[in-house]
Amino acid sequence: MKWSLYAVLYLIGVLTLGLLLMGFEQTVSAALDLVFLIIAIVLFRLALQDVSAALDIASEDRERWELRAIQIILVATFIIAASVLTYGFLRSLFPFIP
Repeated sequence: MKWSLYAVLYLIGVLTLGLLLMGFEQTVSAALDLVFLIIAIVLFRLALQDVSAALDIASEDRERWELRAIQIILVATFIIAASVLTYGFLRSLFPFIP
């Protein structure tokens, strides 16, 4: 479950850094967005594996429901982080994108 916390904290960091990178050079910003996207993919994959392993072990229905909710939150968080990073990457490369 520690990977879930790391994944959510990573999203907060990505959103903060995304705002800070707006003024950077376009190629530097695009490169950093790509690096952050790769880190996000690896981190969220580890988090989902961690939650899936805990779900296999869970015996109570309430516990299983909580773990399913965490999985849904992780997927939503990953989609938000990936969208922000992809948009920043594309905007850095193609400045005419609104």
